[in-house]
Amino acid sequence: MRRTKLLLLSAGIAALAATSIAAASALRQRAQTADVAATFTATAARTSSRTCAGQGGVMFRITNTVWRGTSTSTEPRLAGRLTLRTRSVVNVASGDGWLSGTWASRPIMIANGTTRPRANAGLTAVIDDATHVDGLVSGRVHAPGGHLRGNWSAAIAGDSITGVLGANAPVAPDNSAIIFRTGCS
Repeated sequence: MRRTKLLLLSAGIAALAATSIAAASALRQRAQTADVAATFTATAARTSSRTCAGQGGVMFRITNTVWRGTSTSTEPRLAGRLTLRTRSVVNVASGDGWLSGTWASRPIMIANGTTRPRANAGLTAVIDDATHVDGLVSGRVHAPGGHLRGNWSAAIAGDSITGVLGANAPVAPDNSAIIFRTGCS
């Protein structure tokens, strides 16, 4: 009798363990990718700028800007209100330079009780002619979660910036961007 109870208890524990492992495997992320694109436009909300002398007395303009605007995309995590925070360093004579910063997009309107699709990413880029920006974006998207990687381009005119992430306008090259989820090991 005691042996039967022990066998039944052992079988029950083994069945529970197998069910738990199967459930955990079903919940595990599956690898996937999706091409994405977004267009954006923003206006400088706050800017500070200074100059410094580089090697050989070459002057550089260092500008920190917070840009606020909108992003349009069929991918809801990239669409909505957009805040770009950038720091650019540009050779005053040649217009060549670099830029680093962040991208944060949020939905314009959200219903109560729903998750908030959004994206947060780091930006790096080169600047040509003091107005043409080409670079890389790398970050995370949320609701549902994933990773964002891609190319972006923009044109700066006065206090506005207009550009694309993962598309070919306003300035070619062939930009591409994806959202992906890992899962293969």
